[in-house]
Amino acid sequence: MSLRITRFLSFCLFTSSVAAQNFLGIAPSPYGGTQSLYLNPAFATDSKYGFYLNLGAGNAHIDNNYVRYQAPYSLSSLALKRVPDQYKLSDGAVLFRPEYLEEIANGKPKNATAWTDLRGPSLLLQLGGRAAIGLTTRLRATAQIRNASESLLSVVRAGLQDEQLYNIPNKDNQFSINTNTYAEIGLTLAAALIQDEYQQLSIGVTVKRLQGITAGFLNNKGLSYRVLSDTANTGSYYMQVDQLNAELGYTTYLQDQGRSVSLRQFFDGNNPGRGWGADIGFSYQLKSADDPDQYTLRLGVALMDIGAIRYEDNRYVQRYSINTTNQQFTSDDFIKAKGSEGIAEVVRDELNLTEANNTGRFTSGLPTALSLNADINVGRGFYLTGTLLQDLRAKDAIAIRQPSLVAITPRLETSTVGVAIPLVFLNNAFMAGASIRVGPVFLGTDNLFGMIGSSSNKLSPRGADVYAGLALGSRRRKP
Repeated sequence: MSLRITRFLSFCLFTSSVAAQNFLGIAPSPYGGTQSLYLNPAFATDSKYGFYLNLGAGNAHIDNNYVRYQAPYSLSSLALKRVPDQYKLSDGAVLFRPEYLEEIANGKPKNATAWTDLRGPSLLLQLGGRAAIGLTTRLRATAQIRNASESLLSVVRAGLQDEQLYNIPNKDNQFSINTNTYAEIGLTLAAALIQDEYQQLSIGVTVKRLQGITAGFLNNKGLSYRVLSDTANTGSYYMQVDQLNAELGYTTYLQDQGRSVSLRQFFDGNNPGRGWGADIGFSYQLKSADDPDQYTLRLGVALMDIGAIRYEDNRYVQRYSINTTNQQFTSDDFIKAKGSEGIAEVVRDELNLTEANNTGRFTSGLPTALSLNADINVGRGFYLTGTLLQDLRAKDAIAIRQPSLVAITPRLETSTVGVAIPLVFLNNAFMAGASIRVGPVFLGTDNLFGMIGSSSNKLSPRGADVYAGLALGSRRRKP
C-alpha cells in the first residue's frame, strides 16, 4: 500500500504525536511542582515548594499492542534526525521498510496512542501553610486508534502490493480513530480540610478553559473490504469496500487558514472549538512521628479531565453519517492530500458526501480517568509509589482516552536531587523508565527501552516516551 492509502486507513493515528499526564518519575513526588497537579490537584498542598514557576515542560509518547520496533536504528535517532547515511535514500529521506515493524499476531484487537504534551508557563504558590493556588497553561495533541483488527492493520503495514492479502474477505471490522489538539488554561485551588501534627486531608479542584484547534474522528460500526488487483492497470491495486457504516467528523481550520499549531492559539478567537474541563482530587497524609513536615504514607484519589470540547463553527467543522456499499480506494486518490484534514476530505469526496449531508458540529471528550496514588516513605530518602490510571470513557465515545496503566515507582530523593525508576504495565506490556531531577529541573522517560531499542541490540520496544522540564522554585518554610 502506498503512503497515501496508509494515511487513509489511519488518518488520525499518525497526524500528531496522545493526551495524558503521566511523567511518572516526577509527578508523584512532593518536588513535582505544577507537574503533580496533572496527577491530582490536591497534591498542590503537599508541594515542598512555597513558590514554583514552570518555565516549560514537554512530553512525547507513543505506545501500541500491534507492532514491535525492529529497525536498525533507534527511535531516538529517528526523532533527532541522526539516522546513519546507510539507511537513507538518495534524496536524504530515511529508509523505513515494513519489516522494521514486527507484527504481534495474537488475534486480539489492537490499540495505539500517540501524544505530545507541551506545558507552558505555570505557577504554584502556597498560601499560609493550609492552601495553595496554581495557574497552568498547556498545549495537547493526541491521536488514537482502538479495537482495530489485525487483518486491517496488516494492510496498513504491508501495503496493497502484498499478494498474501489479495481477495481475502474481511467483514465487520469495528474500530475508532480520534484526534484532538487543543490549548488549555487551568486554575487550581487546593486546601487542607484537616491538618495537625498527625495527619492532613486536602481537597483540590482545577477548572480549565479549553480552546479546540483541530480534531477528527472515525467511528466505524462495520467495514467489509477486499484488496484486489486492477486488471485494467498492470501493477496497480485497490481496496474494494463492499460495505461501510461509520460516523466521520473533522475540522478544516488549520488547512483553510494555512496555519500550524503554536502557542498563539491560546489567544486565537477563531479557534473552531470551545469547552470546559475540570479535575477534582483528595489527598491524605499520615505524618511522620519524627518530622511533621514529612509523611510516612500519602494516598491520593482524583477524577481527571472531566469535560469536552464543542466543535460547531460552520466554516470549519464537518460531520457525516456514512452508510455505503461498493466503493473503491486507490493509491492515487490520496496523492495530493495533506495531513489528516486533507485525507478526510478525500474520503468525503470519494464517497460523494455533500454539504447537505454535513451536520456541522460534534463534541470531543477529554481523556477522563480515575487516578489512584499511594506513596510510602520507606526511610532515608527512599520512597515507593504505586499509581493506577484507569480510562473511564465509554467504548464508542467520541473522545480521547487515557491509556489505562499500573506503575510502581521506586524513588530516591532529597530537596536537591531525585532519581526514579518507573516500572509500568501499559497496553499489555511491561516498560521500565528512568528520571533524574536536579532542583526543579528534570529529564526522564517512562519507557527507556523504547528510546534505545533497535534490531542491533535485540530490544524490540512497542513504543517510546520522553519528558523534560525547566523550572524555578523555592522551598516552603517548615511549620
